[in-house]
Amino acid sequence: MSLGKYLVYATILSTFVLIVWGAYLTAGNWGGDCGTSTGGSLVSSDWPYCNGSLSIPNPAVNYGALVEYIHRTLSVITSVFLLVTTVVVWRIKPRPTEAAKALLLSLALLIVQVALGDVVVNSDLNAAVTALHLANATALFALMVVAGTYMHIRERPEKR
Repeated sequence: MSLGKYLVYATILSTFVLIVWGAYLTAGNWGGDCGTSTGGSLVSSDWPYCNGSLSIPNPAVNYGALVEYIHRTLSVITSVFLLVTTVVVWRIKPRPTEAAKALLLSLALLIVQVALGDVVVNSDLNAAVTALHLANATALFALMVVAGTYMHIRERPEKR
């Protein structure tokens, strides 16, 4: 199995974990716990900081901030996985065209996803924007599964 195939599978797995963790974050209504607030209303997500600090939040003080911090960390890890995976797959000779195109489109959706994440937090966790954020994440995940399927088909041993 090629490095590209391993990376696609790892990216699919990390994206799945990120989506599940994001659902946990949303279910707990902790999406704004790493932001700055005034009068009970969220003003800014203050990314990449979490409440003015880059350190891991103390769960005994603010469990929600830790949950959001982990979501942010998983987002960065998944983004790096997707970027590296896309570059590696595009460099494979001969190029697995379908998988490479699916990954390139995934990168475009990733940019949209990052922007939507910012809008979610800065819209005071508006339900419609949060739903759009999840829908885009689902489309992004689906495209990666398509890329993984194409990589699997491409590298499947031929039966004789």
